[in-house]
Amino acid sequence: MKKIEKENKEFKKKKIKTTYYIILLVFICICALFYFLGPKLGWFLAPSYTTLRTTKAPEVGFETDMPNYPLEFVSDGYKFIRITEAKSVYWAWQFTVLNKSNKKCKITVTFKLIDDDGFTIGSSVGYGEAIADSTITIRGEGSIPFCDLKRVFNRAWEISYEKSYTSGFIPEGY
Repeated sequence: MKKIEKENKEFKKKKIKTTYYIILLVFICICALFYFLGPKLGWFLAPSYTTLRTTKAPEVGFETDMPNYPLEFVSDGYKFIRITEAKSVYWAWQFTVLNKSNKKCKITVTFKLIDDDGFTIGSSVGYGEAIADSTITIRGEGSIPFCDLKRVFNRAWEISYEKSYTSGFIPEGY
């Protein structure tokens, strides 16, 4: 009888050890799956994508054919902020501009992500009002398919404005 009880205890110990090893092996396999397949499935964004990519005024030529153009480029930037269901990536942008005029301006910025061939991957529109002689930062966000994330090469933007007059008439030379 003692021999049978001893064998049962040893069998239970072996069974518990085997169960622990199986659980450990499954845990290691799951961790390896996350480590190796996570980036491919879009579960994680590399730090190079999540940092704000910015440019300042001297680096960008802001040219227009209009004399006395009232806006002056200050800075812009974008970064990728979130992946959803491994299908899309949310991105945010900001654009800072100086209103050099003596009137309030309604400003519209269209911010685009472009590839190395110049094709637009995604775009977003933002609006803001800048009082006379002030700087304003306009922000926006958009989303692109995850498969296009690696295609993003640069950014481009278009800006337009409308001066606000309270007197009800538009002066000459507007």
